[in-house]
Amino acid sequence: MMHNRLFALATVALLIGTAGGPSAADVRRERTDRRPSIMEIGEPYSISMATLQREAAKISELRDFILRNGYPDYAEVQEVAPAWPWESYEVRLYYLQWDIEVDFGHVLFSDALADLGLEKFLGAITPEKRHEIEVILQARQIPPAPPVVEAPPEMPSAPAPAAPEAQAPPPASQSLEALVERLEAAAERASRAADSAVEQSEAAVRAADRTVSIVEKLEESRRSVAIATH
Repeated sequence: MMHNRLFALATVALLIGTAGGPSAADVRRERTDRRPSIMEIGEPYSISMATLQREAAKISELRDFILRNGYPDYAEVQEVAPAWPWESYEVRLYYLQWDIEVDFGHVLFSDALADLGLEKFLGAITPEKRHEIEVILQARQIPPAPPVVEAPPEMPSAPAPAAPEAQAPPPASQSLEALVERLEAAAERASRAADSAVEQSEAAVRAADRTVSIVEKLEESRRSVAIATH
């Protein structure tokens, strides 16, 4: 009975240990034809230009290569099996226009040479890798969809201002009376000005007489119109 319980406990412990995640055998480990001396572990992952700058600070030949040739179109890190004196990853640059892949590694040699790094591989980009990079770069260029913003409720439009109504012309008698009133006022002003400024001026006297004569004629016309309308 005791042996059966121990066997059951061992079986449960084994199941729990294997159910927690993928085993080491599930992680990719591959030697490619291009790099048979390198054991790649896992999939490569893209890095930003800021991360590439930090890597260039501690890999001397990577830094020099970027200074001479500029930044690549794409950069990634590939984990590799440790092999002294190399660190356990490579920084890989891809220049699509030149069709160049160049890989660098950090050398763990001495604290006095903490930024020692060397070029480990230089070759053409494989068609599969180029397609993968082009898809990634194209996806990065697609702008995000704009957020959906609800339109504000439509406000009722203000009524257009009404056109001013055309006013009917005043009757002939009213317009004539207004004209007479204005002329009378003008005649009075002219008369006062003539009296105060040029009392001895015959021209002023004649002008005042003409104004009075015009007013008298207009007054007669107003009376005629009034008689005709009644």
